[in-house]
Amino acid sequence: MDEMKDGQREHSVIDAHVHVYTDAIADRVTESLGERFGNPPAFTASVGGCRDFSDGSGVTVSLNLPVATTLDQVEKINAWALDVNREADAESAGRPCVRSLASYHPDVPDAQTFVDAIARVGFAGVKLHAEYQTFTLEDKRMEGFWEAMSDRGLVVYFHAGGERVFQPPFRTHPRDFLKLHRRFPKLRMVLAHLGGFGMWDEAEAVLCGEEIALDLAHVFGWTEDERILRMIRKHGSGRILFGSDAPWQDPGLVLKALRALPLDPSDLRRIEFENAAELFGI
Repeated sequence: MDEMKDGQREHSVIDAHVHVYTDAIADRVTESLGERFGNPPAFTASVGGCRDFSDGSGVTVSLNLPVATTLDQVEKINAWALDVNREADAESAGRPCVRSLASYHPDVPDAQTFVDAIARVGFAGVKLHAEYQTFTLEDKRMEGFWEAMSDRGLVVYFHAGGERVFQPPFRTHPRDFLKLHRRFPKLRMVLAHLGGFGMWDEAEAVLCGEEIALDLAHVFGWTEDERILRMIRKHGSGRILFGSDAPWQDPGLVLKALRALPLDPSDLRRIEFENAAELFGI
C-alpha cells in the first residue's frame, strides 16, 4: 500500500485505540454506553462491526483496548482477545483486521506469572483505566506489575486524565505519569488522549519531549487544532499514535482531521503506521 496517490504516499493505517466486545454483548454494550456517554456510536462495537466499518474509514488495523473492571473478567477477556488475534493472523493480507491487547486488573494475585503468560502467547501489552478499575499509579498493588512489564518490554496503554462519565478528582494526571516514568524508565507507556483528557495544559508542560507515547483519541473537537499540532511538534511525531476511540468517534473523520494539519508526509506515516507497528509488533 505504498503507492503514490494525489502526490502523497499511501500507507497502511493503524488505529491504535478502539473498543470492541464479544458478539454476545456487543449490541447491548454499545447501546448502553452510547446512552451513558451521550453520543451515538459510529458502529456496533463488535469485531465484525469494526472490521466492516474500517473498509470505508481508511484504517487497516484496529487495536482493541479491553478493560477488566473486576478480577473475574480478566481470564475471559484475555481468552477472547487471544482468539481475536488468531483470527487477525488468519486474515488475508491487506484486508482490515482487528487485533487486541490483553486486559489486567490490580487484584491479579501474581503479576509476574500473569505477565509471563501473556508474553508467551504473544500479547504486546495491556490496557489500564484507573477510573473504571479504581486504582492510582502509586497503588502498592501495582508495584510488581510495573516491574514485570518493564522487564518483559511489554506496553502499558493507559487511559489518561479526565473521563466524561466520572467526576473529579480524577485518578491520573500528566504529572503522575511523569513520576511513574521516572521510577520505571524502561516501562513502555502509551498515554491516551494526548497525555490527559481535559488536562492538555499540564500534559503539554510536563510530558512533551519525554520517552512516552501519546495517542490522538478524543482530542480533535475537544481541544484546539493549534494545540494538537503544537504538541505533536514539541513531543515529536515519532512518539505520537493515531487513535480514534472508536466506536465513540468515527475513525475516518479523525483521520481526516489529522491529515488536515500541516504535517509532512513522513510525520503522518510515523503517526498513522510506523510508531504503532513498532510498539505492538504489527
